[in-house]
Amino acid sequence: MIGPQIEAYLSRVWGTQVVIRDLARIPGGASRETYRFDAFVDGDRRRLILRREPKAGLIETESETEFRAYQSAAGVLPVPGAVALERDGAELERPFFLMERIDDGQVISPFDRAGFGDHAAALGEQFFTGLGRLAALDTAGTPIAAHLPAPAPGECWRIALDYWEGVIGEDAFLPQPIVRAAIRWLRANPPPPAQRIALVHGDYRSGNMMHDGAGRMLAMFDWEMAHLGDPLEDLGWALNPIWDHFQAGSACGMVSQERALEIWRAASGLEVDRAALDWWLMFNSVKGAAIWLSAFREFVDGGHSDPVLGLSGWYVGRRQDAVIAAALAGRGITPDPSGEAQSQLGHVLIGAGVIASGMAQAIGAGDAFGAATLGGTGALALLAAQEAEKAAAWRLADIAEMRALLGDAVDGDTAMTLTALDARWAALSDALIAAHDRVAAAGGDETGFVDFYLRSAARRELVLPS
Repeated sequence: MIGPQIEAYLSRVWGTQVVIRDLARIPGGASRETYRFDAFVDGDRRRLILRREPKAGLIETESETEFRAYQSAAGVLPVPGAVALERDGAELERPFFLMERIDDGQVISPFDRAGFGDHAAALGEQFFTGLGRLAALDTAGTPIAAHLPAPAPGECWRIALDYWEGVIGEDAFLPQPIVRAAIRWLRANPPPPAQRIALVHGDYRSGNMMHDGAGRMLAMFDWEMAHLGDPLEDLGWALNPIWDHFQAGSACGMVSQERALEIWRAASGLEVDRAALDWWLMFNSVKGAAIWLSAFREFVDGGHSDPVLGLSGWYVGRRQDAVIAAALAGRGITPDPSGEAQSQLGHVLIGAGVIASGMAQAIGAGDAFGAATLGGTGALALLAAQEAEKAAAWRLADIAEMRALLGDAVDGDTAMTLTALDARWAALSDALIAAHDRVAAAGGDETGFVDFYLRSAARRELVLPS
């Protein structure tokens, strides 16, 4: 553990002996290592959080950006106090920052079907008021404005889309026909310039909010993707159906999307141009897809050791595809329930998932990070049980449909391994992307492509275990 290094650092910086107690790594914030501890100095206890850059991270961000965002957001919406920043790592060897710790709060998974219960409406008022206040913040003179350049209002969308399209190109293992269709639409239908340049959180959603369990928002965390840009980017991210807690039409499982927009308008003083919001909604689905593709790349390249990365890259990535396909078709998203496992492999994977989940519950009180790791492993196994029942079937169905769209003759693929089917699927996906490009450029009928995307996403989607 890094306790002695933290003690040495704080003792040097504060000029007196510091003792660290109750140091523990905690889950959350996949782009940073996060630790909680108590620092005892001159008889006083300071409750602190340390966020350190990993050797390799999910999304390339720097600690200073997150630290300056916390400083800039203080007093605008509830955030923990920023304490110290070390750009070169000092005794801890890698860049890190310290912030105050907020105890006795709750942070729920964005995929928790129970959501916020009776406190949903009250939390929604505070959540979207905070987001509106952030959009209204004059960033001139703030620490984040001194640290980051401000884009021109008409360039916000292009800078954001170029960046995340680059991430997709770098990290995707397979072609992404659905995501490419969304990018094609985004470039053909750019939004109007930003009404103002604001501090954008970059990941403003329910899973980054701490509340007290009684209807009061305590803090907004995880500002690692903060930047200056169009405030509609944050609003579109918060309204992404991926965060609706499986409550169709809700905003982060708290209030209706209509009510969320009303709250945001009142707090920000800005209008919501529907066409602009639709653009940022689609953009945020592409951004989400980029993050999930990066997560899966890191899961594989990092030795398959972090189940949260596996879940993000697999389950969430497939659900994001379904969200994008539905948006392209102008429809809502309703995931189909998954059938029960029938094969031997399915039953074995269910057993592994149940065992891991049970162990996570058993150790949860004493080891939050270990419990989260085991819980994530259990969820991966249960999702794999679903995939075991349809892995070949959805690939074969997609291959047959893509060949029909491309006018190719269908040959026998039924005896192929999954690896070989993936290679065939990838080759046909590349051809489909090129064909869709040509049809879209000529102003032709894209219905056949979009209908295929809907069916493909539905076939591949997995249902997260309760």
